[in-house]
Amino acid sequence: MRADICFGEGSKGDMLRVGSRFYFSRLTDSEKNLYRLIADSIERYEPALSIHADTNKCVALDIQKVLSRVLLDNPGLFYLNSNNPVIKQTPNYTQLYFQYDYTQAEANRLSATIKEIIEEFICSCIEPKMSSLAKQLAVYKYLQNNIDLQTSNTESDSYSVVGAFIRRTCVCEGFAKAYKLLCDYLRLASIVVSGEAMLEGKITAHAWNITRIKGVTAHADITWDTLFGSGSYDYFNLCDADIAADHSFDAALYPVCAPNKINYFYINRLIASTPDQAEKIIAANNSKEFFSIKLLFPITKAQLGGLGFPPGKLRFNETQNVVMYTRV
Repeated sequence: MRADICFGEGSKGDMLRVGSRFYFSRLTDSEKNLYRLIADSIERYEPALSIHADTNKCVALDIQKVLSRVLLDNPGLFYLNSNNPVIKQTPNYTQLYFQYDYTQAEANRLSATIKEIIEEFICSCIEPKMSSLAKQLAVYKYLQNNIDLQTSNTESDSYSVVGAFIRRTCVCEGFAKAYKLLCDYLRLASIVVSGEAMLEGKITAHAWNITRIKGVTAHADITWDTLFGSGSYDYFNLCDADIAADHSFDAALYPVCAPNKINYFYINRLIASTPDQAEKIIAANNSKEFFSIKLLFPITKAQLGGLGFPPGKLRFNETQNVVMYTRV
């Protein structure tokens, strides 16, 4: 049985709001105890944490693993430098030394700015009676339209919500953490997934999200859709089988994402099982400036022209079998 997403304990201090703590839920009792100690220490900006073996039974635990889980669950702890943490062990205790990318005053100012940006997003894009799915789509559109994907000269900000919300440029991890933080504020259960993905024939470390919408769990990769361009929803609410076409992850760790009815193409009736169905969908949408269609039958890029697209530009995602039309 694979895991589910659950909401965890709330924040005790001023860090950005805590939402779902999926990774916390997957730890042993001893690891959960260590998780709480680490999260509380970072929130208080302490220079180090002493973990005594006789009371916490943490000497044998994988401290690096638990620390990484804390940071994946809590995007608001962006100010910690997680690269090569200093860990010293003795028979009686373990000492974990923290390194911070900002002073406490700087971190507080950045947190306040990010909160203002999130509150502005909620005021301008979220309405009280919106469905969970509509809220999720609003998050997706907002990030896609306001953040650029950074592919070179990356700094620590590029991996955090600072890069996403303040610098407006980040790598996949920054996108995934920004997505989770917005979902946390909207009470949408979300996970930052750590795995790999293939792009242009190369496999690379990658981060994206899993979200639960009214009991339905699905993958969402805002980074890949941002890469394909504004208005792309190739990776919005995919099931395990679909995302596995070009992504890989520890299936035993994460919740099952079964075929669903909240996929972008399903809810917009843009799925074609045959060429005839594709032609009808294209004809019904040919007055639009752009639209996408998911094909459930084999086709090559050279054959797309035979489906009846109006004059314009076609972008073909072969791994997901998605075609985007844009009027030129």
